Amino acid sequence: MAIGLASWFGKRERERPFEAFQIEVTSRCNLRCVMCPVTVLADRWPSVDLSWESFQRIAGAFDKTQWVYLQGWGEPLLHRRLFDMIALAKRAGCRVGFTTNGTRLTRSANERLLEAGLDVLAVSIAGANAGTHEAIRAGSDFHKLLDNLHRFLALRASRKSATPRLELLFLMTKTNLAELPDVVKLAAELGADELVATNLDYAITPSLDEMKAYSLSPQARAAREIVDQAKHAARQAGLAFRPYSPQPREVAVCDLNPLKILFISADGWVSPCVYLGVTGQQEIPRVFDGKAASIPLVRFGNVNDQSLVEIWEAPAYRAFRRQFSERLLGVVKMAVGGVSRSAASAPLPPAPEACRTCPKLYGL
Repeated sequence: MAIGLASWFGKRERERPFEAFQIEVTSRCNLRCVMCPVTVLADRWPSVDLSWESFQRIAGAFDKTQWVYLQGWGEPLLHRRLFDMIALAKRAGCRVGFTTNGTRLTRSANERLLEAGLDVLAVSIAGANAGTHEAIRAGSDFHKLLDNLHRFLALRASRKSATPRLELLFLMTKTNLAELPDVVKLAAELGADELVATNLDYAITPSLDEMKAYSLSPQARAAREIVDQAKHAARQAGLAFRPYSPQPREVAVCDLNPLKILFISADGWVSPCVYLGVTGQQEIPRVFDGKAASIPLVRFGNVNDQSLVEIWEAPAYRAFRRQFSERLLGVVKMAVGGVSRSAASAPLPPAPEACRTCPKLYGL
């Protein structure tokens, strides 16, 4: 049986070499979360829906990816053809998920998500009480959000279905981090399948950089202690809990793995990730370690002009990925040689310049 499973996974890897396509179906949102570019860049933020024709062009490569994740900077449930998109990706044999602010999880929407065979529904939550949540996710109603989640889970239970899995996403900031253990208890009481605690990994302004919960200082302990308390609470509650590190550590390849994942913006541009393809912008404003930077967009073609495979195989895109391949190879060589990353004297080969001031490169 073990050999059979190994053979199956190996075959699937060959047939579907991509881990995921992240597709921004819309750049529009009905909330004004304080840390989001939709809010911070509102004076120059475009309202764009991915056209059905563009989506169909992308779908021509669905047989090469394991996952289709239908989310970027906007609220996916605002797109009138979201359910058609889910159905098309499922017919292509992909697993499908998206992240939502939960405001539009009506009974009708819940029924359609269950019928479409959605695999993962991730819902953002920013606190254990209304005051904290609504201060960060401006325009959201905390109690209505909880009602929507209860209704979704009740409907899923009535259908005797294990999917879509409900993941709650908690963005850790200085203003809400102390509530993380209570959010763990709330998630367990709701019956969520998993809680993921993420970092504020895109700070557009100095004030947002100050808002982050993690620290580049190795002496910072407060965040680690609260995360440890939350882990203990999750073990007691029997809740799957996945917190991101509150302390940086340079990684060879970030968890948005540009070697196997790509991002397509609502206007059709292909980038390595959502942080390098901020919709409708000419440059990407960013604050990292207290210093302001402006990063040129990193994009390699538009699906309305070329096929996704042609864009992926373009020389510039291959050169970008090669830098990460070399970093990964360096780590593998150290592991094979029995040399720990911390003990190695030689640094990793440099990452692409646009990634060097991104928290994701440091495991955050």
